[in-house]
Amino acid sequence: MSRRSRDEASAALVVAALGRGLPDGPALVLEDPRADVADALENAGVEVHDWSRRRADPTWPACDGSFTWVGMRLPRARAEFDMLLHMAAGALAEGGELWAYGANDEGIRSVRRRLEPFFGPVQTLATGGHARLVAARRVSRGVAARCGLEAWVETHHLDLPWGSVDWQSFPGTFAHGRLDEGTALLLDHLPAATAGARVLDYGTGTGFLAAGMRAAAPEAAIVGLEPDGLAALAARTNVSGLEVVVGGGWGLLEECDPWDVVVSNPPYHRGKAETLQEVDGFLSGLAMHLRPKGVARFVVQRRFPLDERARAAGLPAPKRIADAGAYRVWQVRRGTR
Repeated sequence: MSRRSRDEASAALVVAALGRGLPDGPALVLEDPRADVADALENAGVEVHDWSRRRADPTWPACDGSFTWVGMRLPRARAEFDMLLHMAAGALAEGGELWAYGANDEGIRSVRRRLEPFFGPVQTLATGGHARLVAARRVSRGVAARCGLEAWVETHHLDLPWGSVDWQSFPGTFAHGRLDEGTALLLDHLPAATAGARVLDYGTGTGFLAAGMRAAAPEAAIVGLEPDGLAALAARTNVSGLEVVVGGGWGLLEECDPWDVVVSNPPYHRGKAETLQEVDGFLSGLAMHLRPKGVARFVVQRRFPLDERARAAGLPAPKRIADAGAYRVWQVRRGTR
């Protein structure tokens, strides 16, 4: 079951249930990548707000009990789910209703015991399409909400190739609180960058590759591109002076000059589903956004057939730089034509 199918099935349950009864006040939608739920509420005349970490400024919603209804798309990571529970609890008025929805294989059937301390008894409103919608009301004696992003930033002491550092991240960020194996391999094989070189960290996360390039080439101009606004907040703290563009894909960089160096650990998951669409998108943009004689180094799992995917994107055959465990570092160097 693809992430899109999970999203569609989950949202369909909510839209159908809203047809049988609407919130009687302002509504908040949390972390739903689709617009179906928000559109259904808005079309019915409900005042709708939404929150997503994919925004450039993912400011925490008002923690003042001003909402009568919160809809929450179940996130992938347990720690992120806990953060969203506190967000919902702070946003809801006493007696306000939380609707949580997601696919069965994402764990929606097991959320009851985690919801009840905040929201009291949990009931199942609908099932179908391998998805489930559950609901509960905010109770006056429930757990107090931890409000604000500052309450959820975590600092971990990590030993990195350039030294021991305190490293910030948020629940749900990639490799939360650790250096993942693929990024660690690429950090050991970063490309050279001259003073003044334009360097892009594509999918910067909390900034490991950008920090590695800064340590190796302090005079280079380094920019990160990251779809997760919370990861971008952490990256700006972890790598002093780093510019991070919040968004996914090359589209936000259309007006930028080409890059001398690109480094990346591109994602290949959307929720639970594995997909190489993000890797293909990364490769397809290199021919346009890499300067002549520019170099890109990136890491992916060794089982992925990168040779033919790079050629399909109009790139020269990639060169294998390093292997370790399940991961391989590849290099693409753009020609002069």
